[in-house]
Amino acid sequence: MAAEATVSRTGVGIVTVGMLLAGIGAARLPAQQPASLQTELLAEVRLLRQSIEALAGTNARVQIVFGRLQLQEQRTATAARRLDDLRSALAAISMRAAEMADREKEIEAMAADTRKKPEEIEEIQQALVHHRRELRRIESERTRLMGEEAEAAGTLNLEQGRWSDLNRQLEELERQLTPKP
Repeated sequence: MAAEATVSRTGVGIVTVGMLLAGIGAARLPAQQPASLQTELLAEVRLLRQSIEALAGTNARVQIVFGRLQLQEQRTATAARRLDDLRSALAAISMRAAEMADREKEIEAMAADTRKKPEEIEEIQQALVHHRRELRRIESERTRLMGEEAEAAGTLNLEQGRWSDLNRQLEELERQLTPKP
């Protein structure tokens, strides 16, 4: 029985040594791979990392440009509303000036009527002086509004140009992100 135990132990020892040698051989297999394969894998990992970094940077640029584009749209809309408001005010005051000019002609015709009494003519002339003063004030206001309208139109054109530039930048970033066939 002792002999069988020795043979058995020897057999187990041989099997164990065989397994160890097989394990060492298997462990050496990756180390025996060609250096070019490891270099290729390392280069691929580096390229992947660079691609991820570039994508993250582009994503940040897209978000910044998109945010600026939204702000610029708000500024452009505000400038457009201001221009519309000024044009409405200018149209209203121009209409008022035209009405006042027509009324002035009527008052002048009344003053020229020789059938009126001197007191009535004096009263009409005072009304005419007051009316002309009001008409000058309205014309002054109209001139001011025309200047503001021109300024607002220039501002709107400037804001639209900025919006267009930002939109172009966003389109360029979109082209950069689109995969090429």
